[in-house]
Amino acid sequence: MRYLILGSGPAGIAAAKAARKLDKDAEVILATEEHAAPYLRPLLPDLVSGERELPGVADPQGKNLAKSGVKLLGGKRARRVDAAKNRVAFSDGTEETYNFLCVATGGRPILPLALMGAPGSFLFLNSLGDAQRVRERAMRSDTTVVYGPGYLGIEAARAMRKLGNQVIWINPGLPRFGNPISGEVEARVTDQLRARGVKVHEGTEIADVIDVDGKNFEVVTAGGAAIRCHLIVVATERLPNIGFLEGSGVKAGAGVLVDEYLRTNVSNIYAAGDCAEVYDVNRRESRINFGWRSAMKQGELAGENMAGGGKVYIKNTEDYFGLLYGAPLPERAGA
Repeated sequence: MRYLILGSGPAGIAAAKAARKLDKDAEVILATEEHAAPYLRPLLPDLVSGERELPGVADPQGKNLAKSGVKLLGGKRARRVDAAKNRVAFSDGTEETYNFLCVATGGRPILPLALMGAPGSFLFLNSLGDAQRVRERAMRSDTTVVYGPGYLGIEAARAMRKLGNQVIWINPGLPRFGNPISGEVEARVTDQLRARGVKVHEGTEIADVIDVDGKNFEVVTAGGAAIRCHLIVVATERLPNIGFLEGSGVKAGAGVLVDEYLRTNVSNIYAAGDCAEVYDVNRRESRINFGWRSAMKQGELAGENMAGGGKVYIKNTEDYFGLLYGAPLPERAGA
């Protein structure tokens, strides 16, 4: 038996290890476009701020994968899935076959339209490489604009302020996809950031970016404010990264549509994590359950079910921030 898992985030690693645990004689392959060892994406702002070093953002699930019997293939970005032939083609020209496939490719960040014409003005904060580039450039900057909603913007703004930058946070409002914090908590945390010197523009968008001299930029908001800065950090919500499934026959809505067993309409293809739109047996509707803990739980169940299990996914309701950071979000923002 050959299990192929796409993605090395919490969902992908959990799926690979669960399948390997139940099917000890199987071949389990974890293919990821990342070149780095598995890491926890929500901890990247701490790497930017210097509160954590590289080992501090490592995903403990990802340790000793080889000893667990999981083969990790880095630099593998899925390009196309041939469900009829049980085969995945990658952008480097290679292919991998499978008996069971789990799609756990997470999401890709959304770029505001106004930034598309100003590529030198911004950096994403979405990957390990992004975090290293943001920190390096921020160390040479005085003023940074952070663009992003909810906790994504909060964490990026907090990290940049910790570095000593003057920070202007443009918060466009509630994310379209999953928000793990309530409006009351967000308002409290926003007040704490203001108290620490972060300037906040709420409920607005970036309308234009003007390149002043190649090193300085002027950000114009939809409300008419003009903000001079050296760097724009884009910490936006992420859309499910599933474009490579087009033409495969796997059904998708906002994400890959799966039933309560994490199984798609193609019987040997499963999906888990931020790219999966899971049927909620309690709400009787399909939804994407964003977040590290949900992704890990979904991945584990998908791996078990691929290997012959029959467990139903129930939405995770644990304290996301307390489990991830060791402290509630308001405590982090006020620290």
